[in-house]
Amino acid sequence: MKYYIYIAAILFIFTISSCGPNIVYEQEHVLGKSWTYDESAEFAFKISDPNQEYDLLLTVVHNPDFSHQNFYSNITTTFPTGEVFTDSLSIELANKMGSWLSSCNSKVCTLHLLLRDDVKFKDVGEYKIYFDQDTREAQLEGIQSLGLSLIEIEK
Repeated sequence: MKYYIYIAAILFIFTISSCGPNIVYEQEHVLGKSWTYDESAEFAFKISDPNQEYDLLLTVVHNPDFSHQNFYSNITTTFPTGEVFTDSLSIELANKMGSWLSSCNSKVCTLHLLLRDDVKFKDVGEYKIYFDQDTREAQLEGIQSLGLSLIEIEK
Protein backbone atom coordinates (compact mmCIF):
# COMPACT_ATOMS: atom_id res chain seq x y z
CA MET A 1 0.00 0.00 0.00
CA LYS A 2 2.82 2.41 0.86
CA TYR A 3 4.33 1.70 -2.54
CA TYR A 4 1.17 2.94 -4.32
CA ILE A 5 1.02 6.09 -2.19
CA TYR A 6 4.68 6.77 -2.97
CA ILE A 7 4.10 6.34 -6.74
CA ALA A 8 0.97 8.52 -6.59
CA ALA A 9 2.90 11.27 -4.75
CA ILE A 10 5.67 11.23 -7.35
CA LEU A 11 3.16 11.39 -10.20
CA PHE A 12 1.32 14.28 -8.52
CA ILE A 13 4.55 16.26 -8.04
CA PHE A 14 5.55 15.59 -11.65
CA THR A 15 2.14 16.73 -12.89
CA ILE A 16 2.07 20.04 -11.01
CA SER A 17 5.69 20.87 -11.84
CA SER A 18 5.52 20.10 -15.56
CA CYS A 19 5.75 23.06 -17.89
CA GLY A 20 2.93 24.13 -20.12
CA PRO A 21 3.20 26.17 -23.30
CA ASN A 22 5.10 29.43 -23.03
CA ILE A 23 2.45 31.99 -23.99
CA VAL A 24 4.28 35.28 -24.60
CA TYR A 25 1.21 37.23 -25.74
CA GLU A 26 -2.50 36.68 -25.15
CA GLN A 27 -5.25 39.23 -25.69
CA GLU A 28 -9.01 39.12 -26.19
CA HIS A 29 -11.11 41.63 -28.13
CA VAL A 30 -14.74 41.58 -26.98
CA LEU A 31 -17.18 42.32 -29.79
CA GLY A 32 -20.49 42.32 -27.93
CA LYS A 33 -23.70 41.14 -29.55
CA SER A 34 -22.64 41.85 -33.15
CA TRP A 35 -19.52 42.53 -35.17
CA THR A 36 -19.87 45.44 -37.58
CA TYR A 37 -17.86 46.25 -40.69
CA ASP A 38 -16.30 49.30 -39.04
CA GLU A 39 -15.06 47.44 -35.94
CA SER A 40 -11.62 45.86 -36.10
CA ALA A 41 -10.25 43.43 -33.55
CA GLU A 42 -6.73 44.80 -33.08
CA PHE A 43 -3.81 43.00 -31.49
CA ALA A 44 -0.29 44.37 -31.01
CA PHE A 45 2.76 42.52 -29.73
CA LYS A 46 6.52 43.01 -29.74
CA ILE A 47 9.14 40.64 -31.10
CA SER A 48 12.67 40.85 -29.70
CA ASP A 49 14.24 37.69 -31.18
CA PRO A 50 13.85 37.19 -34.96
CA ASN A 51 15.19 33.61 -34.67
CA GLN A 52 12.49 32.45 -32.24
CA GLU A 53 9.65 30.32 -33.65
CA TYR A 54 6.05 30.78 -32.54
CA ASP A 55 2.60 29.31 -33.00
CA LEU A 56 -0.12 31.89 -33.66
CA LEU A 57 -3.49 30.83 -32.21
CA LEU A 58 -6.87 32.47 -32.83
CA THR A 59 -9.69 31.95 -30.33
CA VAL A 60 -13.25 32.60 -31.50
CA VAL A 61 -16.09 32.77 -28.97
CA HIS A 62 -19.56 32.57 -30.49
CA ASN A 63 -23.16 31.85 -29.53
CA PRO A 64 -24.33 28.22 -29.78
CA ASP A 65 -27.15 29.44 -32.03
CA PHE A 66 -24.82 31.23 -34.49
CA SER A 67 -26.56 30.92 -37.85
CA HIS A 68 -23.54 30.21 -40.09
CA GLN A 69 -21.14 27.33 -40.61
CA ASN A 70 -18.31 29.79 -41.20
CA PHE A 71 -17.53 33.46 -41.65
CA TYR A 72 -14.90 35.40 -43.56
CA SER A 73 -12.38 37.76 -42.05
CA ASN A 74 -9.76 40.02 -43.58
CA ILE A 75 -6.54 39.78 -41.62
CA THR A 76 -4.16 42.72 -41.92
CA THR A 77 -0.66 42.53 -40.52
CA THR A 78 1.44 45.66 -40.04
CA PHE A 79 5.15 44.93 -39.69
CA PRO A 80 7.67 47.03 -37.72
CA THR A 81 9.05 48.25 -41.07
CA GLY A 82 5.66 49.76 -41.96
CA GLU A 83 4.93 47.08 -44.56
CA VAL A 84 1.28 45.99 -44.60
CA PHE A 85 -0.06 42.61 -45.72
CA THR A 86 -3.76 41.68 -45.97
CA ASP A 87 -5.24 38.23 -46.53
CA SER A 88 -8.74 36.77 -46.39
CA LEU A 89 -9.58 33.76 -44.25
CA SER A 90 -12.67 31.57 -44.00
CA ILE A 91 -13.06 30.70 -40.32
CA GLU A 92 -14.84 27.34 -40.15
CA LEU A 93 -16.97 26.99 -37.03
CA ALA A 94 -18.88 23.82 -38.00
CA ASN A 95 -18.26 20.76 -40.12
CA LYS A 96 -20.27 19.91 -43.26
CA MET A 97 -22.82 18.07 -41.13
CA GLY A 98 -23.44 21.21 -39.08
CA SER A 99 -21.74 20.04 -35.87
CA TRP A 100 -19.72 22.70 -34.07
CA LEU A 101 -15.95 22.32 -34.19
CA SER A 102 -15.95 24.42 -31.01
CA SER A 103 -16.27 23.36 -27.39
CA CYS A 104 -19.78 24.46 -26.39
CA ASN A 105 -21.89 24.82 -23.30
CA SER A 106 -25.40 26.28 -23.11
CA LYS A 107 -24.17 29.90 -23.38
CA VAL A 108 -21.01 30.01 -25.52
CA CYS A 109 -18.87 28.02 -27.92
CA THR A 110 -15.10 28.42 -28.02
CA LEU A 111 -12.94 27.49 -31.00
CA HIS A 112 -9.14 27.47 -30.91
CA LEU A 113 -7.72 27.73 -34.41
CA LEU A 114 -4.04 27.45 -35.28
CA LEU A 115 -3.43 30.31 -37.72
CA ARG A 116 0.29 29.70 -38.25
CA ASP A 117 2.69 27.20 -36.77
CA ASP A 118 6.46 27.45 -36.50
CA VAL A 119 6.42 31.05 -37.71
CA LYS A 120 9.40 33.39 -37.37
CA PHE A 121 8.96 37.16 -37.32
CA LYS A 122 11.97 38.45 -39.28
CA ASP A 123 11.97 41.99 -37.90
CA VAL A 124 12.44 43.12 -34.31
CA GLY A 125 9.73 45.49 -33.09
CA GLU A 126 5.97 45.84 -32.83
CA TYR A 127 3.59 43.86 -35.03
CA LYS A 128 -0.10 44.70 -35.32
CA ILE A 129 -2.71 42.26 -36.52
CA TYR A 130 -6.25 43.41 -37.34
CA PHE A 131 -9.27 41.17 -37.95
CA ASP A 132 -12.20 42.67 -39.87
CA GLN A 133 -15.38 40.77 -40.61
CA ASP A 134 -15.93 40.31 -44.33
CA THR A 135 -19.39 38.83 -44.71
CA ARG A 136 -22.50 39.93 -46.58
CA GLU A 137 -23.99 41.23 -43.33
CA ALA A 138 -23.21 44.71 -42.06
CA GLN A 139 -23.64 43.36 -38.52
CA LEU A 140 -22.54 39.79 -37.92
CA GLU A 141 -24.64 38.55 -35.01
CA GLY A 142 -23.32 35.93 -32.59
CA ILE A 143 -19.53 36.34 -32.67
CA GLN A 144 -18.78 37.49 -29.12
CA SER A 145 -15.01 37.84 -29.09
CA LEU A 146 -11.74 37.10 -30.83
CA GLY A 147 -8.53 36.30 -29.04
CA LEU A 148 -4.97 36.03 -30.25
CA SER A 149 -2.17 34.08 -28.58
CA LEU A 150 1.51 33.94 -29.46
CA ILE A 151 3.09 30.76 -28.15
CA GLU A 152 6.86 30.41 -28.03
CA ILE A 153 8.15 27.10 -29.37
CA GLU A 154 11.00 25.62 -27.38
CA LYS A 155 14.14 25.05 -29.43
